[in-house]
Amino acid sequence: MPLPSDRDLYRLFDRSPIGMYRSTEDGRFTYINPALARMLGYTVEELLALDLNRDIYVDPEERPRIIKAFRTHGVIDGVRLHWKCKDGRLLTVQIYGHVVEDEAGGASFDASIVDVTAQEAGQVELQAKHEELERTARTLEIVVRMMPALYWLVDHDLRILRTGGAVEEVLGYPADQFLGATLHHVHAHEPGSADPIAAHRRALAGETISYATEYRHKQLAVTAAPLYRGDRIVGAIGTALDVTATNALERRMVDAQRAESLGVLAGGLAHDFNNLLVAILGNADLGLRDTPSGAPGRAALENVRHAALRAAELTDQLLAYAGRGGIAAVRVMPHALADELLRITASTMPPNVRTTVDIPRELGIRADAAQVRQVLHNLIANARDALGERGGTIAVTARLVEHDGGADPDDIVTAGRGTYVDLAISDDGPGIDRAKRRRIFEPFFTTKPTGHGLGLAAVLGILRSHEGGLRLVSAPGATTFHVLWPAATSADASGEHVVPAPPARTVLIIDDEDLVRDVVARMIEDLGYAAVTAADGQTGLAMIDDKPIDAVLVDLTMPHMSGADTIKQLRRKKPSLPVILCSGFDRDRRGPVHADAYLPKPFRIEALEQTLARLLR
Repeated sequence: MPLPSDRDLYRLFDRSPIGMYRSTEDGRFTYINPALARMLGYTVEELLALDLNRDIYVDPEERPRIIKAFRTHGVIDGVRLHWKCKDGRLLTVQIYGHVVEDEAGGASFDASIVDVTAQEAGQVELQAKHEELERTARTLEIVVRMMPALYWLVDHDLRILRTGGAVEEVLGYPADQFLGATLHHVHAHEPGSADPIAAHRRALAGETISYATEYRHKQLAVTAAPLYRGDRIVGAIGTALDVTATNALERRMVDAQRAESLGVLAGGLAHDFNNLLVAILGNADLGLRDTPSGAPGRAALENVRHAALRAAELTDQLLAYAGRGGIAAVRVMPHALADELLRITASTMPPNVRTTVDIPRELGIRADAAQVRQVLHNLIANARDALGERGGTIAVTARLVEHDGGADPDDIVTAGRGTYVDLAISDDGPGIDRAKRRRIFEPFFTTKPTGHGLGLAAVLGILRSHEGGLRLVSAPGATTFHVLWPAATSADASGEHVVPAPPARTVLIIDDEDLVRDVVARMIEDLGYAAVTAADGQTGLAMIDDKPIDAVLVDLTMPHMSGADTIKQLRRKKPSLPVILCSGFDRDRRGPVHADAYLPKPFRIEALEQTLARLLR
């Protein structure tokens, strides 16, 4: 085939849609095709009059580098340059060219120019989108780790192609440990409570499946869904969220609601029963005071009193569990109480059980001394029973702590923000398994053949009523009950009692129960005082204005006007009038009431005598 003629080549040059030119080494155009002129916005004649270095190149230093490359290699193949148009627009072009040498040894340069401005802009935009996607992916990865959650991709053979998220944080092994393995292998290596194979096969068939499983001591909420590429399923994607802490919190909420319901029932029954016990115990005490030793019927009265006191112990524990027992908050020194209790219980300790106490003597707590004693007694007894015949050590320690108010997975009752004394009772027994931890604080649940199941329930209620905290940390060989009591301040009163002889004074009894008013009035009169009674707070307040009253004994739980409200009105009328709060049940959950003395129902006549003597000396 013959070669094209010069005429044909020039026609090809002129009609080409690609810009073409020939230039001299010093930067003058010698030939230009129409496509290049259109690209730059000039006529061919205008371009021929221009200087490439000055008028076409954005950077004049760019062309000398191109000429050097021409000279070195003889060709230029796709180098990108920056040119400017007649109207000031900037272009990004790619140059393809070669050197043309003449017979005299001079050189010119033939080049083809492609405008890649739009392509470069598209690449910049594509790169920006790619970077944004990478940032989004990194952000999502961080979010997944923080949740904490993890994910994985599998193919149709259930082979793991990719994993991510908080794998190591949740499961404890590197994220890539099972890459390339199948779910069959992973499940055989360490099975969970649910088999993932069936769920992932359903996901590969197009379903989205959610299920719960326990794996490596973590409770996981798992979802398996189909992974699409276009309209074709190419695999499955699985996600898992660690819900261990959430489930624990939900269980604690359920336990709290159940405890609240039981507490309402226990508190109501104990309150009504306590009123009956006041009458039984008061009449028994009065009968014993009138019956000389050895007289007929005295033994029966003593048995009645003893049975009433035993019944009172049970109602005290029920009210403590309900968190509605009365609180006389004073400064209590736990060191002295612990020493006292260990001395008292020494005879009940097996010979191979050793007890130690490490409580700073200066540490004080703000609490009801009797209830602190009850908590210590119950927890020490619990530790003793846990050690049993195998023996071991019971340690009672205390330290001052600052609590931030945050919940801990081992919390039974979470204390609020503040300063507390952490009173810890530890033993090195067999520990308490997780299934029993949730139940041992329920009333009437016991693992002992002779227990009634109210000891730890009472501990729970007492800590609630004191707005303290309770934490149980247990493992084989180490169990510790951490009891957080509000720390005492220097302003808290001491719990000491003074018992001088009572003068003849008048005491007003305000109680809505007829039996209680009657027996307490007779007890007060038997002690040498005068007694007047009122069936409600309004009547009692009116009597304060009409009669000379030296002290008032007020029931806490009454209809229409509570004992707390009655005491507030009494304080306004006569601020210096001694007030005794008498109750075993705080129905309205008002917490500590600032009375001058507190008598828990039912009470002995000796306790009433001591209280009146102290207030009316």
